[in-house]
Amino acid sequence: MIVAEACRRAQTCAADGVFTSFVPPQQAVERARQLQARADAGETLPLLGLPFSVKDSIHVAGMITTSNCPALQLKPEQSAFAVTRLEDAGAVLIGKNTLDQFATGLNGTRSPDPLCRNAIDPAYIPGGSSSGSAVAVARSVVAFSLGTDTGGSGRVPAACNGIVGLKPTIGLVSSRGLLYNNRAFDCIPVFARLSDEAYEILEHIAGFDVQDPLSRTDADEIDLRLRLPERLTLAIPRSEQLKFFGDDEARRTYESNLATLESLGHRLKPVDFTVFEEAGRLVFQSAMVAERLIDYADVVQNNPEAIHPAVWASIEPGFKYTARDALTAIYAMKVAQRQASLVLQGCDAMVVPTVPTIFTIEQMLSDPMALNTAMGTYTYFVNPLDMCAVAIPGRARSDGLRSSLCFVSRAGEDGLVRTLGRSFEGAVGSKSG
Repeated sequence: MIVAEACRRAQTCAADGVFTSFVPPQQAVERARQLQARADAGETLPLLGLPFSVKDSIHVAGMITTSNCPALQLKPEQSAFAVTRLEDAGAVLIGKNTLDQFATGLNGTRSPDPLCRNAIDPAYIPGGSSSGSAVAVARSVVAFSLGTDTGGSGRVPAACNGIVGLKPTIGLVSSRGLLYNNRAFDCIPVFARLSDEAYEILEHIAGFDVQDPLSRTDADEIDLRLRLPERLTLAIPRSEQLKFFGDDEARRTYESNLATLESLGHRLKPVDFTVFEEAGRLVFQSAMVAERLIDYADVVQNNPEAIHPAVWASIEPGFKYTARDALTAIYAMKVAQRQASLVLQGCDAMVVPTVPTIFTIEQMLSDPMALNTAMGTYTYFVNPLDMCAVAIPGRARSDGLRSSLCFVSRAGEDGLVRTLGRSFEGAVGSKSG
């Protein structure tokens, strides 16, 4: 049975920092048996028996939510909207995944020991903050997983571990039942091995939720279907604005990945990346960071010793901002959204490296703030600009790691990035094999 094997695999990595808690194996297997009986009786369960896991900032009824902070022990009575939808479709939850504490980080080392490690090479960071969710998929423990994405946490760990990270339009998937980081930016991404698998899961969890005030009222109308192959104009950052932090292999594979897109008939149009960089700074370098103190206020104020030092350094500035600062940041975000739309006029979508490089755990721990920021070079801007994205594994690097391209487009154009990602995935696969 698939679920029993998933539980066995999960238990084998119990000491590897991938999971924070497990559904008792016998409980998961029994649920799978009950679902099979319902299917045998004629009930339609499209995700029948597929094992999955969720980041430990997503509520599951009967399981403790910690956000990887031992002092935070929330006991939700209801599961998140997305979890409920998946279970209603027949999927079976087997556990909750580790994360950068409070979902604050993009590298995966901001958590209690043992640290979660990269699925391809354990010397490297797994990426964060949804580190465990990505690694559980990359190590074939689960069929898919859910994370959260504020500034790239659904894309960076996917890139680091060679899998697909699907970040939908904000509000397309209800965030009800999520322990919020930045509620204005937060969304629930899907991790899977292949793009078709990720989007199949998205189809089951997308939709309007009247109980979520940030749920898009047009969520049920957003087209998620694959489109016919087209020759499109894709914006890319100007070459002189690209940053790879000395990683020549990252530059080489990025250029090779772009050549693959051109071989598919797409036109690449260099654009000024300045406004996207500026928008990205709003996530951590503006009063928007104060929003991170809302859901975590009690533990921050009453148990500061339980907070990871790098996480504290990231969120502590939030105490110093004023209401005027917050409004200024909101206005700056609106300006950036308008400027970005003008830059992208005449372009169907945008393509960027998902990550500029990948650091070893040793490197990250030696300079945790600057190197963490570097990981968000090409991801931070997406949510403040209200865009959708999907990270797709690209050409293999000479060191055995994978490169990754991120396809980005305007809110509601999830079907477009799906089509682009799938065609690129197919081209890379055909050239690799």
